[in-house]
Amino acid sequence: MNKLSKKLMATLAIFSVVFFQLHAQENEPQIISNLHTLITKSSSYQNYKVIDKAAISGFQNTLKNYVAKQEQMMSNLHQEIAENKKSSIVLQNQLQELKQTNELLNEEKASISFLGIQISKENYSITMWVLFLGALAIAGILFYKFKTANTVTHHSRTVLKDLEEEFESYRRVCIEREQSLRRQLFEEAKKNREFKNVS
Repeated sequence: MNKLSKKLMATLAIFSVVFFQLHAQENEPQIISNLHTLITKSSSYQNYKVIDKAAISGFQNTLKNYVAKQEQMMSNLHQEIAENKKSSIVLQNQLQELKQTNELLNEEKASISFLGIQISKENYSITMWVLFLGALAIAGILFYKFKTANTVTHHSRTVLKDLEEEFESYRRVCIEREQSLRRQLFEEAKKNREFKNVS
């Protein structure tokens, strides 16, 4: 900001000098020619020049007009410089506001709002990768547990089926043995009755 105001002031000063010189060069030849005419038209008396009062009065009026114009120009230039200073201050304030806005925009651009908290993009990226890899690891662990549980369940079903088949075969054998024993018992009872009837 300081460099900007110095450059602006230097530009204004150069502009003022050039403007003043241009106006001076426009009016200067008229004054110089009037003075030259005054000196050449005046009469000489010994080593002295005698100047007509009317001519010197006209030159004096021309000089006063020139000085008044120069003073007016200087006043206008001072007023213009003051206005430029005011506009320079306004521009500097606007530049400061723009810089602050730009810094805020850069901060917002470099960060992301996550759950109402401003987080830098790097931290957000790291957090998202950690969450993604954590979710992937948990999914892997759950899949492994599911596969293990599925294997155990399958094995248990196979064992249960084998046990059921074994139990069913054992039950058949038991039923057959029981039937065989009943037959034997029935036959023995029959034989006993026959012995009783015979005796």
